[in-house]
Amino acid sequence: MHCLPFWVYKLTGASRRRRYYYTPNPRLDASYWQEQGGGQVQVLTPPLSIAQAEALCQALLANIDRPRQESRLIQELWAQIGQQQVPPLEAVQPLAGWTGANEAKELHKVLSGRILLLAEVEQAVAERRLIFSYPLADLLQYLHLDQKLECRAAVTEEPRRSCLRCGQVDLQPSSCLECGAPHVWVCSACGNMGQAKSCVPLYACPTIGSAQPRSVNCQLPAPLTAPQVLAAQSLQQFVRQTQHKTCLFWAVCGAGKTEVAMPAVQQVLAAGGRVLWATPRRDVVTELAPRLTAAFPDISLAALHGQAAVRFSDDPLVIATTHQAIRFFSAFDLVILDEVDAFPYSANPMLELAVQRALRPDGKLIYLTATPTPQLRQQVRRGQAQQVTLPLRWHGHPLPVPVSKRVRLPRPGQAAWPIPPLLSEIITASLEEDSCQLLIYVPSVRLAEQVGQALKVHFGSQQAEYIHARDPQRDVKRASFFAGEFPILVTTTLLERAVTIPRVNIVVLYADHATIFSTPVLMQIAGRAGRAAAYPTGKVYYLAERPSREMRQAIKQIQQLNLAARQVAVAAAKEASKHVES
Repeated sequence: MHCLPFWVYKLTGASRRRRYYYTPNPRLDASYWQEQGGGQVQVLTPPLSIAQAEALCQALLANIDRPRQESRLIQELWAQIGQQQVPPLEAVQPLAGWTGANEAKELHKVLSGRILLLAEVEQAVAERRLIFSYPLADLLQYLHLDQKLECRAAVTEEPRRSCLRCGQVDLQPSSCLECGAPHVWVCSACGNMGQAKSCVPLYACPTIGSAQPRSVNCQLPAPLTAPQVLAAQSLQQFVRQTQHKTCLFWAVCGAGKTEVAMPAVQQVLAAGGRVLWATPRRDVVTELAPRLTAAFPDISLAALHGQAAVRFSDDPLVIATTHQAIRFFSAFDLVILDEVDAFPYSANPMLELAVQRALRPDGKLIYLTATPTPQLRQQVRRGQAQQVTLPLRWHGHPLPVPVSKRVRLPRPGQAAWPIPPLLSEIITASLEEDSCQLLIYVPSVRLAEQVGQALKVHFGSQQAEYIHARDPQRDVKRASFFAGEFPILVTTTLLERAVTIPRVNIVVLYADHATIFSTPVLMQIAGRAGRAAAYPTGKVYYLAERPSREMRQAIKQIQQLNLAARQVAVAAAKEASKHVES
């Protein structure tokens, strides 16, 4: 059972100083205190939920110098269950022949750097194929008493009712079918990671052991360019220095930011540290995992997402979705948060808490993004974070600057979707003059289907397709388009990121729909063009009846980044010439 009953007890030692604790097994605690040199365990309460036991313990400790308050609090508790008279206190007898210290030590290794519900502890033990002779709850309590880990209610009621695993305060009242408690608080925010309730214990264990330097070979797929080297050195310097804990690595789409961050990863791994590469999206985990494995062939890597078979390994290098970070506690010396502005991480306090908590107290956090949030940029302006900027793409060419075109577009929702002449011209020019593929972005599923069907009729069913998140064939169509099997693909923002096609032009229809096409989204979409050296001048069109503020800002920011790129290229050339002269 994962909903354990807890008892509050008073420990009285030779000094007669009362101390209060809660435990799922009073006899185990009596054995522990006997090992520590004595002390009498006297149970004060009937079995409680861990949240109730925790709250009562805090109240008793707050009144430790007022014995009458102890009596009042205990009497009130017994009265709540219909017993007006408190049973006489009796000393609890220790367990006979307790020898679980070594097993607790083995369990401690499993839990290092983790924060887990009891059910997850069971899963972690099973994954390691460990078998213990003592109940897990007893071994965990022993580690708690020995101050090796924290044991708290997953949903606590004091000082403020909240989920300690994810930080959620909007909790749901319920009853518990497992333990029969009629009134518990349940967290739905992190429920897909396991049910956090006020009757369920949560165990948090910081990383144990000291860092041991190791030999780390970093094999990049290609040598870094001069601007990339400067950015990589800046990230390494950030990891070494103590002034800032946070760094914004602002790299334009196609700058090769993953490879640029690898020397910093190598530096931390070589010092014996652990690195978490976190991203909001599972597809990025599956795409980056083999690249990181190839870059660090001598380092074991864990790829964690909802469908991963192994979830509780202790590899030095971990790539995971930000949801999986919720199970880590003070575990990593470096966390790289990739695509910080992407859904579902953006504006999600739960995932932000998870990433921050996964860091060790002296750990470093690098935000990797092509479109930093205003909050991140404000942190830099206030001196709360360092910034490293890489505004130049790996091939040295500037970002394609979108062209904004005013055009009357069919109203969304109408039965037919007539193709505007300008769109037809852009498609024809892209296919015939530029000899490239075309990605057409629309703001809704309905429009993806309407525009896609219209283009299939006009240009031929073998020439065009459409996809969206609800399309069961989306993965097949995406793979076919990426393989060059057809030239035109209509899509929602499903393909906003993680798209690299050698020759592609971009069209954004209804680009003035600001609720979907924000400035960062428009910049990300524009970043799909011009990524290959063979066609670095890919074209980007924003089509709308009236240009929005977001469209203008996206174009302006891309122009500013191109200006900064020219300055970086000049600086890198000067730095390279110095090395040649020396």
